[in-house]
Amino acid sequence: MRFASLSRLFLAVSIPAPLGCTPLGIWVYEDPAVTVARVRVGSDSLSSAPVLVALDLQNPNDYPLSTVRVELSLELDDLPVGRLDQDSTVVLPEEGTSTVSLPLELAAGVPARRLIALGVGIHRFTVTGRAEFTTPFGTRRVRFAQEGDLKFGPPPSPASVPTGPNG
Repeated sequence: MRFASLSRLFLAVSIPAPLGCTPLGIWVYEDPAVTVARVRVGSDSLSSAPVLVALDLQNPNDYPLSTVRVELSLELDDLPVGRLDQDSTVVLPEEGTSTVSLPLELAAGVPARRLIALGVGIHRFTVTGRAEFTTPFGTRRVRFAQEGDLKFGPPPSPASVPTGPNG
């Protein structure tokens, strides 16, 4: 009888032990969302970064993540405009969004006057790419694609920007 009660006591103590060893409870991971925040085509085709793509990187997790690498391509009106393929470290705060602007390498054969023309008016854009993130579970590759219409134009002049409550 004594053996039976000792074995029940041992069984009662040993069952919860493995369940209590999970650090910080159960970790749940969800891939970050990558969306296009804006595209800028400079009016000066000779500038050092004539085409910029800004990405919003949204981390839905309750722990920070960071990017390792970003690759993307941009088309405007079905014309391949540029690509990006670089190592890039951006910290994504827990349950937050980070925005990063990335200069693209122009595609071969894009005429300067065509690029300048794309900087004004409404144009159809397509961005496709992949971002790599470091997570507590290793590196994750997240593909993204977005398309739509964007209105391009010169920035507002200082005279047309309201400065106070009366405009």
